[in-house]
Amino acid sequence: MLPQHKEIFFAVAQQLNCWIGLREPNDLADQWIGKPGFVPKGVSCKAKTSDSAGFQFAGLVTDPTLCPEAFQQKTIEDAREKWKSFAGNNQLPGGYTCEKNGREKGLVKYHGNAIHADYDLMAVSNAGADGEIGYTTEEDQKGLFTRVERLLNMRFNTKMIQHGSEFMFKDGVGAKETESVYFFGPNRKFKLSYSSMPKKAMAH
Repeated sequence: MLPQHKEIFFAVAQQLNCWIGLREPNDLADQWIGKPGFVPKGVSCKAKTSDSAGFQFAGLVTDPTLCPEAFQQKTIEDAREKWKSFAGNNQLPGGYTCEKNGREKGLVKYHGNAIHADYDLMAVSNAGADGEIGYTTEEDQKGLFTRVERLLNMRFNTKMIQHGSEFMFKDGVGAKETESVYFFGPNRKFKLSYSSMPKKAMAH
C-alpha cells in the first residue's frame, strides 16, 4: 500500500473521528496507481487482479485462462471461477476488452485503460469517547460511509473507493473466509484484524 495513501486514511479518520476498516489491498497494484492509462477496478468488473509478483502485469486485471501464471496456486481456481461469471460465453461486458495475443496477452482493459486493484472498505464506524471503535447504527454507517468515500477519493485524486463497505451489502459480501483487515482510527491509531466470513457470504 502506498505510504501516502496510508496517510490519507489516517487523515480522514481524524477529520471525521471515525474508524475505517480496509480489506488488505493488493500491493502489487501500487506501481500502476495514478498513472495515465490505468484506472481502478469498478463494480462492473468481477474478474480478479493478478497476484503473482513475477508476472509482468501483476496487480492488473488479467484473464486467468490465457495467463494462469498471473495467479498464485492458491488463488488460480477462484480467479477462474470469477472469470467465468465475468466473461460468460467468452463475452465481456460493454466497454471491456482482453488482449488475446502479443505483448499484452491476457490483459483486460476498460475503454482502453488497464485496470488495477481498487480499495475495498470492510466497515466504517464512529469513534467512541475513548477514541476506540464505537457503536454505529446501520443508518449512521450509511451516512458516515458517504462522507468517508467522498473525502478519500478526493484526496486520492482517483476513485479508489468504488462501492459501499462489505458489511453494508445485504445479499452477501465478497470477503474471503479469513483475510487481514486494516483499521485506521483517529490520532493515528491502527489495528490489524481478520475477517472471518462464512462461505455462503461470498456471493458479492
